[in-house]
Amino acid sequence: MDSLDSLPDDVLFHHILPPLPTVSLVRCRYFCKSWPSIVRDPHFLALRQSFYPTSGHLLFVCPASAVATSELQVFSAPISPGQADPPLATHIATIPNLNASMVDVQCVNGLLCLHPKNSSNSKAFAHIFNPTTRQIITLPDDSSVRDKFRASTHFGYDPIRDEFKVLRLLKYNDSHEFKIFTIGDATNSWKLVNNATATHIRPTNWFLEDKRGVCVNGAIHWKYSSYILAFDLRSEQFRQIDIPDGYKYKEHCRPHLKFPDLVELSGCLTLVGYDDRGLNLTILEDYETREWTQKRIILPDGANERIHFPLCSVPKTGEILLMPYFLGRLVRVIYHDKDKTSSRRAVVMKMLEPLWPDQKSGYINIFFYQENFRLLD
Repeated sequence: MDSLDSLPDDVLFHHILPPLPTVSLVRCRYFCKSWPSIVRDPHFLALRQSFYPTSGHLLFVCPASAVATSELQVFSAPISPGQADPPLATHIATIPNLNASMVDVQCVNGLLCLHPKNSSNSKAFAHIFNPTTRQIITLPDDSSVRDKFRASTHFGYDPIRDEFKVLRLLKYNDSHEFKIFTIGDATNSWKLVNNATATHIRPTNWFLEDKRGVCVNGAIHWKYSSYILAFDLRSEQFRQIDIPDGYKYKEHCRPHLKFPDLVELSGCLTLVGYDDRGLNLTILEDYETREWTQKRIILPDGANERIHFPLCSVPKTGEILLMPYFLGRLVRVIYHDKDKTSSRRAVVMKMLEPLWPDQKSGYINIFFYQENFRLLD
């Protein structure tokens, strides 16, 4: 392909680039100097939506097979609520040299962070993967880390500064410290977070539980006991948000399964409670004034047999997408309209075969994401 720089920007912006499939559009970055600024322009992304009217994508990260767990497979499928024939999942990447049973994955604003599960580690790694551009980078080791530690890794995005950051708690036998890494920072190194901002965090052992943070409003949040702990990614300080009276998580009838107690829905931090008939949502509608509202979701008859949890709010319709814990060749979900308090079932994706043979293994990660053309190199 010849250079595209000889073409007027207006032609590239409105006619050449928008209709290209994602893979072809990403390849154009090698032949167009203005590519990075064009593909992140909101007007360009809106124009692209007219050619690809999807509400986002489902992303599945799972082992290659029941026996080949040393590499991860990544599948994607567009979400189109009104589509009669569900799309076939597309394999977009294989990530080698990662033991699926020992790796956790977090998805924030279209990027993935892959890191060790919270356990004893002699080496704490972190990989950043962009499913849109198919790029992956490995963050540098932290040479200041002492031997014999436990690590808890979390991922977030600051929309004000347009920065992705990785937060890591390192716990030693006699102390702990917080480190942070900013993706794309010129120093390309881990920075110590001022421990004075975290002196009220007691006990720190909870940080090492199998608990993912939820990134909303430029902060990473974790539910703990009677409050939510937040780490502001811009100020790099911790703060506390009180949980309103009346919220109950309530263990499901299958306590060995892990369900999220804190999620992001339509940009709002949301506490999730479960019972045998459905879900109770406690939503932080106004982050500044701490205004909470409550919503009740009654699952359709028979839906509770497959156990559902809220994955996301669908951008175009505002419906809440409820994902079943166990999946088969046809991925069946529930769309819940929180305004009409009604639900409908749908098949959103087809697989050539079940994603994994043992779905109780906990090796599977399911995310909602929208295209992000940010370059990692």
